[in-house]
Amino acid sequence: MGHGERGRPSKKLKLAAKDNKSSAVEDENSFYTDEGDDDSRDGEKEGKNRDFSKLELKPDHANRPLWACADGRIFLETFSPLYKQAYDFLIAIAEPVCRPESMHEYNLTPHSLYAAVSVGLETETIIAVLNKLSKTKLPKEMIDFIHASTANYGKVKLVLKKNRYFIESPFPEVLKKLLQDEVIARARIVAENAPGSDGFTISKTAGEMETGHDGLLNEAELAAAAEEKETHAFEIDPAQVENVKQRCLPNALNYPMLEEYDFRNDTVNPDLDMELKPHAQPRPYQEKSLSKMFGNGRARSGIIVLPCGAGKSLVGVSAASRIRKSCLCLATNAVSVDQWAFQFKLWSTIRDDQICRFTSDSKERFRGNAGVVVTTYNMVAFGGKRSEESEKIIEEIRNREWGLLLMDEVHVVPAHMFRKVISLTKSHCKLGLTATLVREDERITDLNFLIGPKLYEANWLDLVKGGFIANVQCAEVWCPMTKEFFAEYLKKENSKKKQALYVMNPNKFRACEFLIRFHEQERGDKIIVFADNLFALTEYAMKLRKPMIYGATSHLERTKILQAFKTSRNVNTIFLSKVGDNSIDIPEANVIIQISSHAGSRRQEAQRLGRILRAKGRLEDRMAGGKEEFNAFFYSLVSTDTQEMYYSTKRQQFLIDQGYSFKVITSLPPPDAGPELSYYHLDEQLALLGKVLIIPLSSNVPRDHRTCSCLQVFCLSGLDCWR
Repeated sequence: MGHGERGRPSKKLKLAAKDNKSSAVEDENSFYTDEGDDDSRDGEKEGKNRDFSKLELKPDHANRPLWACADGRIFLETFSPLYKQAYDFLIAIAEPVCRPESMHEYNLTPHSLYAAVSVGLETETIIAVLNKLSKTKLPKEMIDFIHASTANYGKVKLVLKKNRYFIESPFPEVLKKLLQDEVIARARIVAENAPGSDGFTISKTAGEMETGHDGLLNEAELAAAAEEKETHAFEIDPAQVENVKQRCLPNALNYPMLEEYDFRNDTVNPDLDMELKPHAQPRPYQEKSLSKMFGNGRARSGIIVLPCGAGKSLVGVSAASRIRKSCLCLATNAVSVDQWAFQFKLWSTIRDDQICRFTSDSKERFRGNAGVVVTTYNMVAFGGKRSEESEKIIEEIRNREWGLLLMDEVHVVPAHMFRKVISLTKSHCKLGLTATLVREDERITDLNFLIGPKLYEANWLDLVKGGFIANVQCAEVWCPMTKEFFAEYLKKENSKKKQALYVMNPNKFRACEFLIRFHEQERGDKIIVFADNLFALTEYAMKLRKPMIYGATSHLERTKILQAFKTSRNVNTIFLSKVGDNSIDIPEANVIIQISSHAGSRRQEAQRLGRILRAKGRLEDRMAGGKEEFNAFFYSLVSTDTQEMYYSTKRQQFLIDQGYSFKVITSLPPPDAGPELSYYHLDEQLALLGKVLIIPLSSNVPRDHRTCSCLQVFCLSGLDCWR
């Protein structure tokens, strides 16, 4: 699960070659040496593994869109007439590696195949459809890998029926094998009048077939997929559910359980009187994502991946409206809590007294037996001392049986503190939402068992072409270091101030100021400037007299600034620290300028781009190739010949894998931009350099910042209010 995940060693070799071009050159040179070392032999072996010239093409290969390789890689031609059906199928069974405009690359992994069987696809169906779409005969290695990976995945389900937990399987021999384990045998509740010598309850269920794939199968294969199946089950003690799930993980019995919630037959938990309003019309890709979750009439736990601005909130509210049980919605910060509460009221018929917010500033409770609570991960996972009122609310949250646990920005869940939330709350169904299923610590695969498999992932460029999200021009602006700043950057004693030096590079400041002036005055755009470095954030904001939001900004003040940015013609630029990376909804913004960032984080780059992805203007104008091809702009300002250039390349990888390209700009500001921009004169640059060199490493925001009486921004001491 997650972008860039590799299920085989060969993929790791490919990554290494990508990330380090010099090592690739060294490997090439090693073929010309006299010494036959292990590395050169490995390289030759790898070369042979990548030689597909002996694959025999099918007679009608031109009509088939896939190239299937023995190492698990699959390439999809996007110009094929069968692209749409093939894409829907591949996204269900494989991990996307990169998706440029003409050719997509995917990789079969154990986790991706686990996700496939979780939405009803069977082993033979996967092989049959792949074989139909492939230009060559399906490699035996790939067929064997699919068989091996799906042998146990999906064979066992954990189902809640009428508030009783059952382990279900169409294979009675699998249930017998599970019951040989002491933990599972002790957890079993034996029914007195159960039929058969095994004591399993037996029921009939209609077979599932993934929507959209039926056109790729013949009548016999369709009949087999839809055939009524006999399901065997035994009941387990609710108190032992977590222990049973743990025993079924791959590192133990290797029968990971799929979780499904039979919410329609749950008569114990009270219903929540809410449904979607008539104007809430999910888009086709939103409907498709929901169909993966509710495909068989039950609610599957799992993860839905949609780009920022593509309507994850409506998907979450729609899921809650279908289940119609109490819902616990978790967000990353208090601003996001307010936005989620607003989205629930916007899209659904929920009453005000049925939804409440639980944050440090707002401690509400819903009336009645069922409702929606919107809070943050921190509020639930916090282990320290709480106020008496907070303690009562958190006890109610922990003791209640939630129908749906809705998790925004689900990529944060694998973090040690956030994953406590999973164990502290009791929920029948878990739905995770994110735009960036990627982490730098490789823990993203933990979500497969903390929450569930990936149910659906949209293709960013397809949504751009459909006019569903903004069409963004990405640019990397190269800013040469001034001679004085670069000299200090190279000094050994300044090693801990390198970031401050390349962020405060006067040429970068001038480029930022030029872009702000151009987009404010020439185009009338709304601009967000991102800076992780708090010293840089305050210096830029002070000099340019713009409002800013960072960690210490109060919730009230953040709300006021964002409201002014959305509605006032006088506030067209705001500065944000990394608190603005996630969950802040600013649909009016259409320009991002990034002056500093968190090292090489791919996730942060994509999340920041997501702040301007909300579709803008009329549909016909925002369609790719329409009246205005690019309607949003993302600038990453980079000081040349510094460590920042390496980080920038690494950060862009996720977006490049989604099909985006970065244009390099080397002439900002233009040569004729003179003293009207800041830091034109040498004495100004030297004064700034002196300030950078004396600032303590642990400094945050200077003490001369105070709250303005207008309550809408941190005003800057000695300067006029920005209003």
